[in-house]
Amino acid sequence: MRNVAVVGAGVFPFGRHDDLLYMNMGRPAVLEAIQDAGIDKKQIEACYCGTTGGVGVAHDILNEIDILGIPITRVENACVSGSNAIRQAWMDIALGLHDIMLVIGIEKMKDNSMAAVSGGQGRIQLEMKAIRKFQVFSSMGIVGPPGYFALAAQRHMVEFGTTKEQLAKVVIKSRNNAKNNSKAEHRKPMTIDEVLNDKMINPPLTRSQCCPKTDGAAAAILMSEELAKKYTDTPVWIKGSAMGSDYTLNLMSNLTTMPNTEVAKKAFKMAKLEPKDFFKNGFAEVHDCFSISEYLHYEDFGFCKKGEGPKMLEEGITEIDGTLPINPSGGLLSCGHPLGATGVRQVAEILYQMRKDKEVAKRQIPDSNLNLALTHTMGQPVLGWTGCIHIFTREL
Repeated sequence: MRNVAVVGAGVFPFGRHDDLLYMNMGRPAVLEAIQDAGIDKKQIEACYCGTTGGVGVAHDILNEIDILGIPITRVENACVSGSNAIRQAWMDIALGLHDIMLVIGIEKMKDNSMAAVSGGQGRIQLEMKAIRKFQVFSSMGIVGPPGYFALAAQRHMVEFGTTKEQLAKVVIKSRNNAKNNSKAEHRKPMTIDEVLNDKMINPPLTRSQCCPKTDGAAAAILMSEELAKKYTDTPVWIKGSAMGSDYTLNLMSNLTTMPNTEVAKKAFKMAKLEPKDFFKNGFAEVHDCFSISEYLHYEDFGFCKKGEGPKMLEEGITEIDGTLPINPSGGLLSCGHPLGATGVRQVAEILYQMRKDKEVAKRQIPDSNLNLALTHTMGQPVLGWTGCIHIFTREL
């Protein structure tokens, strides 16, 4: 397999964009990524577009910028759609099918349910006759994302003594990082009292402990090693990539451990690294869809023992200037979570940080931690579960 690098990225600000079409958000992100990579748009050989609701949007965007005619593939996998699109492009280049590829992640989520955007409601309508005759369709209520992670938080509190205040501190860190991210939806710092006294969604999770559904877009340019070295002195190499799946109802028996554990092991093995290698050497953008989920990821990835996630944060380990910075962008809790866009936005953050771009100057991770990076997303396509992890390095 050939080595593959990320060489350019663009992000359209996440937030409420009621008056914009998918295309209006995606086009600026794509043009920014192309300019950032220093290539001519006509050099792009194929495109993967991660989106749940944006059917045909990549065709709209590429038609607008006059590069229609290349292979375009829509990738839909709930919250993992953007990461999945990155993975598909990486595999195409690694296998020698293409040399320069465009990846788009995009979504409009404001005032829309996740079920509507991801097509879950449409599936129920299509299957209604069969459901009525033969099946009992499991409710999305308690096993939907807020309910599931509320149960996980409660279990973590019972098993390990985690407190509501410790859950709130994830949001505090998130907002402190996002205040210097012009592309994030929520940039105003919060206090612990503000987090705890916010509107209750599913106990113990208040509104600010749940990532906002939002609108946004991101794009990335991936290249083969030969071309990457031609176009940039600062390529970011994809050294590991792994995905996994499960069924949501299967996860209910062990709420504090997720299948991400096995996905992480596969990604680390491919990259020939171990979790301990990231301390004082790397950083990560993880899927903090809820405050408790960030702690679960610390633990499931092997960065600490089970139950010690809150301790990592309280000791400053996961701060921007800590020994293992987590979510310097502000993560999903502050940036917002347009399903298809998140995984690509994470990759843009990795690229900006490793190149020390002006985009991240006010939230720049120390040099010593820029050698390794990890991105992680997980999603719930109706009653399914899927996760994806990529590992990046500055050196081959």
